[in-house]
Amino acid sequence: MRRGISLYREFLPAVVIGLILCWPAQAAELNRTASFSTKQLPAWAEDAWLEYRADRSAGQFKEASDLLARVKEQAWITGTRNFDYPAAVMLQEGEEALSKGTLNEAVDLGIEAQQWAPDDPNNLFFLAKARFRQNPFSPFAAIGNYVHGLSAGAGDFWFMFYTLGRLVLILFAGLLGGFIVFYLLSLVRYLPLLVHSLHELSGIALTGSAVWVVVVTLLLMPLFVGLGAGFIVLSGLCLVWLYMARNERMVAALFVLALSLSSFWLPTMLSWFTADQSTELILLSRVIRGDAAATGAARMMEAQGGYDRNGPVLLSLAIQKKREGEYAEALERYQQLGKLESDRPIILNNIGNLYFLMKQYDEAVAHYKQSLAKDPRDAISHYNLNLVYRELLRFNDAKQELEAAQQINLPLIQSYRGLGPIDKLFSKKTLWEVAFAESPSKLEESRKLFQNLLAPLPLDASPILLVLFAGGVIVLRLVVSRKLTATDCALCGRAICFHCQRRILDLKTCAGCWSGSKNVKRKADLPQIKIRQRCIHRMAQWISVFFPGAGHFYIGWGMRGFVFLAFFMGIVFTVFFRNRFFQLPGERAGILGFGGLLIVILGLAILYLQVFRDLVGASHEKS
Repeated sequence: MRRGISLYREFLPAVVIGLILCWPAQAAELNRTASFSTKQLPAWAEDAWLEYRADRSAGQFKEASDLLARVKEQAWITGTRNFDYPAAVMLQEGEEALSKGTLNEAVDLGIEAQQWAPDDPNNLFFLAKARFRQNPFSPFAAIGNYVHGLSAGAGDFWFMFYTLGRLVLILFAGLLGGFIVFYLLSLVRYLPLLVHSLHELSGIALTGSAVWVVVVTLLLMPLFVGLGAGFIVLSGLCLVWLYMARNERMVAALFVLALSLSSFWLPTMLSWFTADQSTELILLSRVIRGDAAATGAARMMEAQGGYDRNGPVLLSLAIQKKREGEYAEALERYQQLGKLESDRPIILNNIGNLYFLMKQYDEAVAHYKQSLAKDPRDAISHYNLNLVYRELLRFNDAKQELEAAQQINLPLIQSYRGLGPIDKLFSKKTLWEVAFAESPSKLEESRKLFQNLLAPLPLDASPILLVLFAGGVIVLRLVVSRKLTATDCALCGRAICFHCQRRILDLKTCAGCWSGSKNVKRKADLPQIKIRQRCIHRMAQWISVFFPGAGHFYIGWGMRGFVFLAFFMGIVFTVFFRNRFFQLPGERAGILGFGGLLIVILGLAILYLQVFRDLVGASHEKS
């Protein structure tokens, strides 16, 4: 019971401080900016959207609703399911309504945005926020919208890509920030010991500022010989390696290993930052979503050129041309694609669809049968063949094909509401493959970034870093005697070399603690030492209030301290960049809606609780 009260008293102030640090984030509402241009829509959708806006501005809401119903009917005919740009504009107006306090209007705008883009999870997140503000004492409708938004987000490529990308960015920023703190603490803790070891070897006395002059000179030596700034970190780790505890060495070794494997992970890491600039990926994702703005993406891709041997792009352009009614151009794209891979069922089925729409039924039948010869359990080709047989008045054959399609995939056939044949699309796996595919631009950016840090070493030679670091440690081991490596003072926790350590009973201490406690001759005098140890742990707790995990370094728990520091740095990164962090670019709105702040606060509270549980537990164990 006493331990529980002590734990509560210790970590509560830290949690309060953490919440105060996090509080400014509550004012950081999502700044959704919809870079909207009606020219990215098909002509019929552009006209309908402008008319819809005019009706709403004039207060003719029934006319606007009827127009939206007609747009959705036309969308089903053309294979369009979402109008992301119009929905984003509706959400932007909804945010303005929320800021003005007109909550009913905000909810209505959210519902209309959901009608324009039913597959977009951001509309549901906005509805959840608006309904919660509208009726905070009955949040069930808001919770339902939020859960449905998460469910829709699981099937949305960009939502998943940016959510996972932000998590990867948090992890990377946390690990990097945690390592920086670990590195600085290691230098302050151990570099003076290295200078002391040199003094022991050479007999040259160094005191005061002279010690730090030598330390800075040793650290900056890579710059003097023309190496990149990254070698300062490597040389610093190499210099203090012998004085580190085992778990601290593990942190340093993992960092060096990660750096030496940069040629493998750095281009992939850059994909999280560059994928949204890929015209190819934007086109593919909009086509697979059935977004009306795929028209604009297709124009951009055609203007850019260079896609003659790119199968996914050719397929996307062909599908989009077909949706726009340009059957001849779509067939031309399929013919280009056929030169690359002519026997895939997806290509044969979609070419059959074009011949069906151009009323060349014999050609359509031939292509559907070729598709079924490659994949007899293709429900879509069976269904499309059924449509052709109906046009040819071969109703018995049509019935057989429809029954075959229903037996293979009944939910797909029942859910299809279009009037024409069904196009086969590439899987979402293709989007991930395109997002992380190697490209000359990503490799070039990776090489520049690596060489700016570790010049003149090229990225392809990054494994050499591991060899250089191991060689430096071995050389230092040969130069500095093994007896001059370090241990921690049992009282103050300061690192001391083996040569200078003192003993109080069976405790290894530094000279300062020894002189303050040298009167301890019996175990009955140990309470004096315990009081001093408690002061150390109390200092570690105060340090951890501001940098959770740094206090663990103070008491010699390096690996646990690094993990906590990385977690804390990730949260700090999220808090300071939250206004940008929980937002998708362009018309794609916020990630996780208004739940992002709750996640940050909960993570911070759990972190402080675990850190202080560790420290208080360690204090009791020492006592």
